[in-house]
Amino acid sequence: MGASGPVAATAATSSVLLAILYGLAYLVAASSIILLNKHVLSVTPFHFPIALSSLGVLFGWVTSVAGVHTGVISLEKHKDITFSAWVKTVLPIGFFTGVTLACGNMAYFYLSLSFLQMTKALSPVCLFFILWITGLDKFHMKVFLSILVIVVGTAVAAYAEVHFTWIGIALIFVAEFFEAIKSACFQFLLANKSFTMWEGMYFVSPASLIFLGILIATLEWQQMVDENAWGQIVEHPLIFLAAGTLGFGVNYCSLGVIKHAGSLTLKVLAQMKSIIIIMFGMAIYHDVVSGQTACGYATAIVGFGFYNWAKVQAKEEDDAALAAAIGEEGEKAPLVSSGEKAA
Repeated sequence: MGASGPVAATAATSSVLLAILYGLAYLVAASSIILLNKHVLSVTPFHFPIALSSLGVLFGWVTSVAGVHTGVISLEKHKDITFSAWVKTVLPIGFFTGVTLACGNMAYFYLSLSFLQMTKALSPVCLFFILWITGLDKFHMKVFLSILVIVVGTAVAAYAEVHFTWIGIALIFVAEFFEAIKSACFQFLLANKSFTMWEGMYFVSPASLIFLGILIATLEWQQMVDENAWGQIVEHPLIFLAAGTLGFGVNYCSLGVIKHAGSLTLKVLAQMKSIIIIMFGMAIYHDVVSGQTACGYATAIVGFGFYNWAKVQAKEEDDAALAAAIGEEGEKAPLVSSGEKAA
């Protein structure tokens, strides 16, 4: 009994340290991959955003396959996943993941690095409406009001943006919209599968690569052949190896943050990452951020904080309502069954 206190304290301290470590690693990896992608697509001759976005998925899949075949990763818990089950549950997630990555990287050609990060504030908006429409989440007025604040702030920032283009906005909207659908699919289809990070990569990555491959073949392949894209990769292997490694690192660290600190912490870190990228964009690429754009983004950030608070409040309300409903059912249930009364 006496030893349980120190053991619990040590475990708590270890969890906090791991949360801090994963958080810092996430900020470094997520910021680095965005800056690296921007550099590759705007400075080097490699102008193939879909192919570039597939490197992180490919790296994660190869690593997970190696882990399975060496016995490091066990798939014993998922023997029930047949090919037909994979097509029904995992393949749609691969489609949404592939479109999200492709559109997100293509937007680099049309929007400034700073403004592109500001538009990331719209992600809770898309997720809110997708979860509400599909019935995976209830409507809460506080959450809805926070969404309105985010939309107004982003609209103000967009109105004053110097490099505003409708194509870029459309690409970001599609990326965020499909990201929200992907999240809903994970919540709805894989809630009972209990996938670990490595198992998720093993099953989902091939599905993502299928659709990324289709997009590459349709939109980029011929130009890649004409411009000798493979020769560019061979000439600068470290850049593309870093892109794959960092893409994998972002996925790994984000799941580590969720495990040790929760999804809310990951959302906060994502906004911190966006602010860091905006500063780098202004310093390195001389992005112009007007006062109105900055005020609009600040409003969106306030709305984001309001959104996270409202989500916590909504969860507490739902839990209280569920507990009350269970309590009422317990009071209505008879203490003695009819068979026992007859006896």
